Amino acid sequence: MSQEVTIHSFKLGEKGLAQIFGELEAKLMEAVWALDEPKVQDVIDYLGGGLNYKTTMTVLNRLAEKGILNRRKEGRSFVYQAIVPRNELLARVFDQMVRGMFGGDFRHIALTQMIETAEAIDPQLLESMIQLIQQRKANEPKV
Repeated sequence: MSQEVTIHSFKLGEKGLAQIFGELEAKLMEAVWALDEPKVQDVIDYLGGGLNYKTTMTVLNRLAEKGILNRRKEGRSFVYQAIVPRNELLARVFDQMVRGMFGGDFRHIALTQMIETAEAIDPQLLESMIQLIQQRKANEPKV
């Protein structure tokens, strides 16, 4: 499953998957990952039964239109499946963010902030970053 998944926005004020999806989309995605290939009613039941069927189906269909889910007809219902596993989606989102930050005017600011934040959070993380930089420099072709 190496289809391209593109995230168009990132909400810094939210937590978890709600940073890249709406709140309901995030809940539905968690359910789809947990259930593997659910139908709409399976998702509703998994989340406690309090969701409207039509709303749930509409949001799942929109996630399919966005290329986040696959949707196929099975009998009279649709079955939904995530395009990529949860961790792979998160890695792709992070990759898009990093490439966006380091691809333009923010390169120096982003790197500086990452180093300063790493030091404030965890000295071991800063040390790991230093080691990665040293490894990268050692593996560069000599000009």
